[in-house]
This record gives sequence, structure tokens and C-alpha cells, in this order.
Amino acid sequence: MFLVKINNQLDGSRVLEICGQAFIAEADDHSIDRAIELAGCWEPYQVTYARVVHLRNWIRENEEYQVSLVDIYDMVGCKRFVDKVINAAFVDLGGRYREGFLARMRENERIFFEEDFMDTV
Repeated sequence: MFLVKINNQLDGSRVLEICGQAFIAEADDHSIDRAIELAGCWEPYQVTYARVVHLRNWIRENEEYQVSLVDIYDMVGCKRFVDKVINAAFVDLGGRYREGFLARMRENERIFFEEDFMDTV
């Protein structure tokens, strides 16, 4: 499922293979490592490139909000974590950003739970 293809000795970047697709991780990108670690708790059929990268993006976003990443044991726990980060990102923005908040919540639901989406990844 996950494979390091190339380590760049000059800048520390890595080319990772995630579910057959390449992902370039910069030297300081520890979010992808944490996302891969968490995806290791999922059932194998649940692991997709889109889910891992989506989780990575929200782990990185969470650096500002510090939502706890402990006690996550499955894919549903990861989805709930992302929901909490989205809530933290929008809590102080007020109602005028409600559509952006709802769009991100829908995207999170789609990525983690829609079978049709899983089949296209």
C-alpha cells in the first residue's frame, strides 16, 4: 500500500507510492507520515490515495488548532478528527462563512463514506 520510491539526499524530499499513486513529500512534511500511520489502522479496502492525502491535509491544517490525534483507532475516528479540525477552523469566523464550513463538512463526508467516490479513486 505504501512504499518510499525515492529519497532525495539533497533536499530530504521523498516520493511515496500510496495506493499506486505518487505523492511528493517535502523533508518537513510529517503530516503524511502521521496520515499513513493512522491509515494503517483501517481495513485494507478502506485505504485510498484520496483518503490518505485528505487526512494529511487536515493534519497539517491542525497544526494551528491542536485538535488531539490520540485515541484514533479506525477510519471513522479519522473522519471525526477532520470534522473537529473543520469546526475549529470555522468556529470564530461567524455566519458569513457558513457555506464554506458546510462545503468542507460535505467534502469530508464524501471522501470518507461515499462508495461511488471510493470506486473512482
